[in-house]
Amino acid sequence: MKIYTEFVVLHANVPMPDEETFCPSFWKVDDFDADGDYYARDIGGRWSSLKLAKRSPDGPDSVLTVGVLREERPYDPGLQEILDLQRFLDFHRAGRYHAPALSDLDSRAVTSLAIETADLADYREFLETVRAYLAHAGGVVVSPWELDEDEFAAEFLTATGLDGQ
Repeated sequence: MKIYTEFVVLHANVPMPDEETFCPSFWKVDDFDADGDYYARDIGGRWSSLKLAKRSPDGPDSVLTVGVLREERPYDPGLQEILDLQRFLDFHRAGRYHAPALSDLDSRAVTSLAIETADLADYREFLETVRAYLAHAGGVVVSPWELDEDEFAAEFLTATGLDGQ
């Protein structure tokens, strides 16, 4: 069985964490591929795309995709999927979200974090990555629900038993 999940996070326009904090085990396997603009220079950590593929000889690959759209951006991202995130900035401007953490953002950004995998350990690592990203960016998952870091952890890590405890 293959799992596909995407969470969209609205947050302040902050620099991204080091790219290797996204699903750290992916970076350590022998057969893996990374692509994106995280390696670009002079953008102050405000990259917009990352795709990691962890290849498995015994089954389907696990693929993590991260896309970021910033209200104030140093350059226009080259992927349509990233530009499609504009609607979440528009929804916020229209008053659709009511989370207190989103009430006084000076400059906003929206990030899509998605995984396609058949490996439950990779899926758990993805959920932990989303939680770590929420902590880093101080944001709120706005799709499919409005959840801050604690609410996200309770819903997707603790309640599902995927919190490793």
